[in-house]
Amino acid sequence: MITMKKTKLVLIILLSSTFLAASSLEALLDQVSGDRIAKHVATLASDAFEGRFPGTKGELRTTNYLAGQMKSMGLEAPYSGSYLQKVPLQGAYTRTLADLEVKGSQSSLALKAKTDYIASAPHQAGQNQWVDVGFVYVGYGIVAPEYGWDDYGGLNVRGKVVIMRRQEPLVEGLFLDRALSPYALNDAKWEEAARRGAIGVLMIHENESAGYDWLVLAEGAGKIKYSLPSQSDKPVLDLLMTIDEPAVARIFESAGKDWEQHKAASSVKGFKAAVLEASMSTKLDMEITRIESNNVIGVIRGSSRAHEAVVYTAHWDHVGMSESGDDRIFNGAIDNATGTSALLELAWAFSNLEPAPERSIVFIATTAEEQGLLGAHYYADHPLFPLRETAGVFNLDALFPFGSFNGMTIVAMGSSELEIYLTNAAPLVNRTVHSDSSPEFGVFYRSDHYPFAKRGVPAIFAVGGPSPDSEIDEEMIARFTDYGTNGYHKPADEYDVKTWDMAGIVQDVKMFLHAGAHLANDTRFPNWYWGNPFRAIRDAMR
Repeated sequence: MITMKKTKLVLIILLSSTFLAASSLEALLDQVSGDRIAKHVATLASDAFEGRFPGTKGELRTTNYLAGQMKSMGLEAPYSGSYLQKVPLQGAYTRTLADLEVKGSQSSLALKAKTDYIASAPHQAGQNQWVDVGFVYVGYGIVAPEYGWDDYGGLNVRGKVVIMRRQEPLVEGLFLDRALSPYALNDAKWEEAARRGAIGVLMIHENESAGYDWLVLAEGAGKIKYSLPSQSDKPVLDLLMTIDEPAVARIFESAGKDWEQHKAASSVKGFKAAVLEASMSTKLDMEITRIESNNVIGVIRGSSRAHEAVVYTAHWDHVGMSESGDDRIFNGAIDNATGTSALLELAWAFSNLEPAPERSIVFIATTAEEQGLLGAHYYADHPLFPLRETAGVFNLDALFPFGSFNGMTIVAMGSSELEIYLTNAAPLVNRTVHSDSSPEFGVFYRSDHYPFAKRGVPAIFAVGGPSPDSEIDEEMIARFTDYGTNGYHKPADEYDVKTWDMAGIVQDVKMFLHAGAHLANDTRFPNWYWGNPFRAIRDAMR
């Protein structure tokens, strides 16, 4: 006969085991919820959030929502009871921009603002004017002694505007073959030009190398552009311009030069810079402002090695609103309400994990990623946990609601031991991992993992998609193509409950959860593989 006392004891045991089972990693993997993630996306990508642009009502609504969710999960608020890490930003807005007047040895022309070129003087408020400034074509604008490459060739560019191409030559045997090196980054090119005394850069926009068309860039030119306030006395450029490729061909023609010929020559080792017999004049009116934006950060303290950390990042910001059009709001549902919502789902899972992870887990919803990874750069310079004690960083950016996937792309695969954790998680969701099929787009440098990698911390960016080893699914490819053409950084990037299938995003979250949990309980610190340029930084740090 079972007594009442025994019945209560059995009930307590059953409830306890149920709680422990529900809180184990294996059980939590089964509880990852596409519906829960979708509800976050629907909120963050709604019109009420006005495109989540830093410094606007959209930011306030976004950061309040994210902080409220973190609080409801019991995450620690690490900034004196707040989840907000204040990030100072300097904004530059081109109020008016004149046409670019070009006087060449063969002809003169006027290039239209926005239609042909865009420009900013990010350090000079008010009216700015340049008259009859000479052009020098410097190819890719790279000086890399270790690769035997010097696009300037000793040519004096002081007081000139240098015309340069994006990225770097994607030729086998040069640099990193099809993958990009840090020399391909705009910041590196601008710094090199400024050191050599150039007053400005005219960057050529080529659709193929950029991965998006000119209209995306022209639309963004109507918005304020943020940067982190400079903390150094390094020389800077007075004028930053970008020009559509057909327009730069007209500049070369006005100087009696053939653009296609010079374009081809710049991809061959031994290229030398060339002075163009042409000059430019333009004027613009700049507004320079300062604001405080916010990273939203929550922490789960580790159970035994709380001073060590595993970091998850996802950027909450998008590109805001346009000045005109039937649909003015850039909702940013895929980019990056998906990643931010997945971050919240991971926070929910870790907050319910028993036993708690040995290392601390840090969840960072970053600001101003679309402005140049600014929130991630700021956190990496002002971390909660020393970077030497940060075991690794998992970055979530633009997850795709197109159904389940049998693969996951690891951007720049072959870089660090952090990949092992995702590789081990892949079979749990019937996936394989593979490398980026288009390394020439430089995605490794274009998302929030890079500021950590640059400072030596192993950091990884991965996203689910079709495996290259499987049969081509034409319908799936069509959805990716449609997003790239009609959705990316356009108002059409909206949440649609009727067409979105969250299965692939659930797979993503499960892999990131499994990988992060195992890293949090590991005693090792992953490193970059030998030969990776970040290896020496990590070794010195550790």
